[in-house]
Amino acid sequence: MSELTDLDITHLRRAIDLAGHATALGDRPFGAVAVGHDGAVLAEGVNAVNTTGDVTTHAELVAITLATAAGHAAELGGATVYASGEPCPMCAAAMVWAGVGRIVFAAAAAEFGPIMPAGTSFGLTCAEVVASSNIAVEVSGPHLGEEALAVFRAAAKN
Repeated sequence: MSELTDLDITHLRRAIDLAGHATALGDRPFGAVAVGHDGAVLAEGVNAVNTTGDVTTHAELVAITLATAAGHAAELGGATVYASGEPCPMCAAAMVWAGVGRIVFAAAAAEFGPIMPAGTSFGLTCAEVVASSNIAVEVSGPHLGEEALAVFRAAAKN
């Protein structure tokens, strides 16, 4: 697992902040930031499953979709996606398909899963899903887990 730079920490903290915004909107506490290889933010996303009724609107997929809609599909190749929580298998696979080169997450699913009630869970980690593909994608995490878990704990109380 690679060490995080100051820029990595800034973007990961933004993803955690976005998770809090998702909760305030009535959704589960997940946020994501897609960042191009030049360090420019391509898009941000929050979980919107409850507010949209669309089970595919996880934060990572929202960020990828918004980046693509803004004309940044090519920049997703080699981009980094920062996520407040370990991406689920659907999101991990979508990031591979989108050409994302690096996934950095805060809280591990094994840690936030028991905190969040009534969520679907899988026995595969993000790293396992990515490793099962024929594309090399770096997965780094958990980092800043306690900061992210505080958001999950606050959301679970609501």
